[in-house]
Amino acid sequence: MKQNYNIDFIYLIHSNPLLSKILKYIVFWIASYSLLMFIAHQNLLAMYSVIGQKLEINQELPVGDPPVKFTVLIGVIFGTSLALLDHLLTKIYHRNHSLGLNILAGGFIYFCLLAGLVIAIRSASEVFSNYFIEKNSLSAIILEESGERIEYILLIYTFLMTLVISFFNQIASKFGPGYLWYMILGTFRFPREQERVFMFLDLNSSTRLAEELGHLKYSSLIQHSFLDINRIVREYHAEIYQYVGDEIVISWPLQKFQGNSPIGFLFSVQDQLNSREDFYYKQFGEVPTFKAGIHMGMVTVIEVGDVKRELAYHGDTLNVASRLENLCKSYDSSLLISGEVKNSIQDQNRYHTTSLGQKNLEGRESPIEVFSVRRHTNKYKNLDK
Repeated sequence: MKQNYNIDFIYLIHSNPLLSKILKYIVFWIASYSLLMFIAHQNLLAMYSVIGQKLEINQELPVGDPPVKFTVLIGVIFGTSLALLDHLLTKIYHRNHSLGLNILAGGFIYFCLLAGLVIAIRSASEVFSNYFIEKNSLSAIILEESGERIEYILLIYTFLMTLVISFFNQIASKFGPGYLWYMILGTFRFPREQERVFMFLDLNSSTRLAEELGHLKYSSLIQHSFLDINRIVREYHAEIYQYVGDEIVISWPLQKFQGNSPIGFLFSVQDQLNSREDFYYKQFGEVPTFKAGIHMGMVTVIEVGDVKRELAYHGDTLNVASRLENLCKSYDSSLLISGEVKNSIQDQNRYHTTSLGQKNLEGRESPIEVFSVRRHTNKYKNLDK
């Protein structure tokens, strides 16, 4: 099979979210401060050209060695610190507060951290400048006299770059981990084929719940349920394709597909919801449950829209998975899968599968064999990730 580096990259991001965030931040800050160093250097050259002087560089040092060390040091310090802070705020604080409050609180915390880091960087810059700029030269005097202004420039520049990376993070959260660069580069501006697994995950008794709870409380139930489901997504290396009302469409690239993952995903979702039964009973009177349909096969992916852009998957695979989810109520089953998915299960003893025979699904001419799936026992919980 031909190696798909796009899928490998997305899979790596899903597998190591904190590590990938730290590496992304480090690369970003190294690039940002390399740009700042380049601009500062060109500005110094222009100034010296005007006054007819030459920039005094310690000729005994390798060209570019101190600036490279300086920018790498900044990248590692800023990248690691801000990535850890962003991860902590997202995990503990941001999920439970409004966007405006998140911006204010996060901005204040970022500002305090950046102020401390800028002071440290200013001290480090003095060490490096003494290292590669000759003492008592015009350059050394200029740097010494403009120290306070340099701190302001560093602080403002760093704050602006923080806004830039925050903006990209928000855009990335819209498309999902790993897909932002493909949207920027236009990778999916033309149709591409992929083999994928799709799960349509839908809330049980949604009509009854909406009538009993009312629209506002029902929407709150959906919000909390989806947050709990999101906590399971990374554990199973899944991708959220769409939220459609009270339904979530989940996907896995077939190249990284593990036979038990989609099935284990559904049961882990229900385990997560049950683990918060006290909260759900207190707020909504019952614990939500979900049903799902799963199918696998070839799909086409393409970027669609202009005013609002997103990635769209097309193909019979999605139609079959959706129809299987619709059949769950008819067969009193929480999970229905196709024969292809059943044959891909690595450990057949982990789940009890029952054939429902060949079924004609709406919108499809040829019948497909359908299986109902249930978990044998809780001893297999979390073993199929």
